[in-house]
Amino acid sequence: MMVAVNRGLLLALHLGRMKDAGTLTPQHISLGKFDNVRNALEVARTARSILGANGITLEYPVFRHMANLETVYTYEGTNEIHTLILGEALTGIPAFT
Repeated sequence: MMVAVNRGLLLALHLGRMKDAGTLTPQHISLGKFDNVRNALEVARTARSILGANGITLEYPVFRHMANLETVYTYEGTNEIHTLILGEALTGIPAFT
């Protein structure tokens, strides 16, 4: 979990530096959002699993974070939209025609 969180932090830092340099594209942003949300959701699910039944109680905020991340992942097809954007960037085949 620590590796995934730090990898996401490094990706966000790199994207921020690209923005400062004026080289950031919408496709880069999609890559960051796509990967960081998926990894954060996996970390939250792992943390919930480690806590067992306590992972779904109000005593620990893990389940609330997991539910929030599920919302970000699926809200209006966000994950699918980022997948289409990245696919178009890789193949050159328009995804939104």
